[in-house]
Amino acid sequence: MQTMKAVQLLAPRKTVLADLPVPPTPADGLLMKTRCVSICSTDISFFEGHLFPSEYPVILGHEYLGEVVDIGSDFDRTGTDVRIGDRIVYWGQTDFGGFAEYRTVRPIFSGQVKEDVFHADRDFHDDRRAAAVKIPEDMSDLEASFIEPVTGALRSVLSNPPRIGDRVLVMGTGPIGVIAGSVIRRLLAPNSVVSVDSNAARNAFAEQQFSQRAYLPDELIETVEDGTFDYVFDALPTVKVDDENKDPRRVAMRKLKAGGRYILYGASQEMQKFDTWLMLAKGITIRSAPFDVTSFPMHKSANVIASAMQMLRSGVVDGKALLSTVHRFDDYDGLVDIFENYRSTTDLKTIVDFRR
Repeated sequence: MQTMKAVQLLAPRKTVLADLPVPPTPADGLLMKTRCVSICSTDISFFEGHLFPSEYPVILGHEYLGEVVDIGSDFDRTGTDVRIGDRIVYWGQTDFGGFAEYRTVRPIFSGQVKEDVFHADRDFHDDRRAAAVKIPEDMSDLEASFIEPVTGALRSVLSNPPRIGDRVLVMGTGPIGVIAGSVIRRLLAPNSVVSVDSNAARNAFAEQQFSQRAYLPDELIETVEDGTFDYVFDALPTVKVDDENKDPRRVAMRKLKAGGRYILYGASQEMQKFDTWLMLAKGITIRSAPFDVTSFPMHKSANVIASAMQMLRSGVVDGKALLSTVHRFDDYDGLVDIFENYRSTTDLKTIVDFRR
């Protein structure tokens, strides 16, 4: 039996480098050898215990680039010519499986319409298939590693775009905030796009990429009038503050105009504070791009992932600028240190490199 190395999460903040069987190739899917996996804040939320699986252990990692090493006998080549050696990126509801030397995927490519829906254990309908895209030869592995997070941000922005001429506030200038802000600023004709983050280094980077002014939280509270913005894009992780009046989500609602729109991107299974009085008093609309595939089918995400790749290739999103660190998979202790210190770093994206 062929085995592989994989990083398993046994419990919050407890990982192990395990030897596991290489998964069998699905009859209608692909077996892929892992090339690169980008670390996502979702991985860190599982690691820290803000998100949690139905059971342990799980293999972390989902911002994935792999090389096809086996093709199932019933694989559907309609609309795409996938061969051994091709590189594939997928976007799926799964939060797991990437930090392993091999993984499988049952892909849906742009133009295909298929589904395999089931009710997941976290209150939404999921699909056992995943939106996927084949990577062209002129795109590097490291840049291709950013297609998945661009897909996530695009699903949210394209589902709930700002109106032409809106004043936009992006909350959180980590990778997702930068991606969303870049798309909004360059393609969707806002009046202005500003941002807020507690990390001064990330704020400086945001001003280079998209933000016309990047505020620290206290600066936003003190210098921006309430009722300024038409549209808020919330890319923040789990937030805990001592002073509830300074909770960034409550602050953002104060800064929204009456009738403003609040777009929620990040997910946490820990309850976060939303000001129901401000929602009612101002008529604030809160929207998101749903995970539930009965509302947002996976074949639609297949079209989004194709667009995400083009956003990177065209420079609408500067993927190369997002890269901070490349870390070798065989340095397991160093990888655990990255998990432990992720929230305090000034880095943007760390890519775990499986190539040898």
